[in-house]
Amino acid sequence: MTMVQGTTHQFRSRPTSDGGETRPHLRTRVLVADHDPLWRQLLHDVLNGNGQLDVVAEVDSRRPLADWPLQRVDVAVLGASHGEPMVGAIRQLTARRIRVVLLCLDWSRRSLDAAVSAGAAGCLVKEADLGGVAGSVQAVTGRNRVLSPALLNLYVNPAATDRRSQDAVQKLTAREREVLCRLGEGLTTAEAAELCGVSMATVKSHVSHALAKLGARNRLEAVLMVRDVLGAPATYGAPEAVTS
Repeated sequence: MTMVQGTTHQFRSRPTSDGGETRPHLRTRVLVADHDPLWRQLLHDVLNGNGQLDVVAEVDSRRPLADWPLQRVDVAVLGASHGEPMVGAIRQLTARRIRVVLLCLDWSRRSLDAAVSAGAAGCLVKEADLGGVAGSVQAVTGRNRVLSPALLNLYVNPAATDRRSQDAVQKLTAREREVLCRLGEGLTTAEAAELCGVSMATVKSHVSHALAKLGARNRLEAVLMVRDVLGAPATYGAPEAVTS
């Protein structure tokens, strides 16, 4: 269960890790890195079970990054006990234009801030149920950002401390606030539309208007701004809850 910003694109032309020419491909190429071989196998099985993903390499995350086979990788899925020790790897991978999804057993506000600042596109809680990981990898391939719902209470949205942002949230209509809160609760666009008694097109229109009023770049940022300013409930759901 995760939260995603923006719109996921399943098919993209991606740059090679060495900065060479881009080329189109249909399956996202994934590297799995974890110090535990059992977790590597679990992640491999879950990700390879998705028709849009292809695990092209597995590596012990304790090995130097220079030894990782990165030549054909679009997304690196990193498993760890704590986030901060992986910050160096995240920076190096993002410098190669490789998107990073980080799974950790133990998160803190400090480790989350460090991972996001280093460039991690996804920060997930490492748990036995890995059902949402494949969707998260697809989402970050589409240039989105993903957070596990449990991490949203740790995430501090800098925009919410800006007075202009607070004023912008107050200018949202009651329906726009409701729609963003529903999406933040984990509802899909269709579910939010049904609960609000409107069409999916209307929900998308409300989101579009809210983004413009807030000056937000995506749905995740908008939902977090509303939560932080208004104290909206912080129970967030699956990736499709905030994708178009």
